Amino acid sequence: MKTAICFGVLSAALFVLLAPATTVQATNYTDVDILNFALNLECLEAEFYSWVANSNGIAAVDSTLVGNNSALNATNSGGQPNPGGTTFSSHANGDPNLIAVGLATEIAANEIAHVKFLRTALTSAGATPVPCPALSLSPETFLIAATAAAKAAGVTLDSTSTFNPYNTAGAFFLAAFIFEDVGVTAYHGAIANLQNPAYASAAAGIMAIEAGHAAVIREQLFLLAGASTSLFFNGAAVTFQQAVDAIASLRDKVDGFNSTTSQESNLTTSSSGPLLFPSDVNGVAYTRTPSQVLDIVYLGSHTTPGGFLPSGATGNSDVLQITASSSKTCSSGALSMASMSLVSVAVMAVAAVFAM
Repeated sequence: MKTAICFGVLSAALFVLLAPATTVQATNYTDVDILNFALNLECLEAEFYSWVANSNGIAAVDSTLVGNNSALNATNSGGQPNPGGTTFSSHANGDPNLIAVGLATEIAANEIAHVKFLRTALTSAGATPVPCPALSLSPETFLIAATAAAKAAGVTLDSTSTFNPYNTAGAFFLAAFIFEDVGVTAYHGAIANLQNPAYASAAAGIMAIEAGHAAVIREQLFLLAGASTSLFFNGAAVTFQQAVDAIASLRDKVDGFNSTTSQESNLTTSSSGPLLFPSDVNGVAYTRTPSQVLDIVYLGSHTTPGGFLPSGATGNSDVLQITASSSKTCSSGALSMASMSLVSVAVMAVAAVFAM
């Protein structure tokens, strides 16, 4: 009986927490559209980490993760089983302490949980979660990304270059770096445009976890900064420091930022320590709009699907109307306070059940 009561109260709490707020929409996109856009990114990250950690895609882990009528299935994203079985230790730039495996496993669990949470939240609010988009996470696509990054840095990679994040720990860290900082800036941009405080709170919670992922990946890359990657320029191996700088340059270039308004930072600062927490002068995380995010994951322009999302993102494309200066606020403070009060009552009820 206690379990049944607890489940009922939790379900009620979730419904109250995620029920759409009464607002006046001045745009063609809603909170649901913004969260569905975020779901695309969570599918991308979850699929990548799942291949590294589980040697299969998220549809093989749980078929409901990809959603209804998804173009993504258990085998078609280009991810590859880790050739080392459960470790990278038999490969160059190996992982003798299983750091990469441990990080990939935990991050995969987080990203899969994010996909589940967003799907449950949207469904509980009476909305329809979008299916995961078609994804391209093959070593060939990552090499295309590396080639574009090198070009943004003003160099051309040798034809002998390779980039297989499923083969070496170092390549995995580089691939993770491509995604993680972008996820943090995307959520920061989303929070300013969510009308429902409960939605914004959920997005902030996910952003906090994504920021942790980004920091630990940056730390591992800092430790490898002077080591050689499997990328080559004029016969010389590109270092991890150079590769990180090139990826940062590419992200700034394609999302419309220049050197004076950079969203990106190198691994080191003018002091002797690593830059693990890229932020502005106020110590605040940078922000990206949906258009800027798609510029990066499409490896070019948000108007032309490609790169890691070859068929484009799923959902309402009107979220691309969001600009760097956009922000939306709830039109009814009284209604917002009432909603939050109901949430507080639900939370207290859950606490009472657990205290039985």
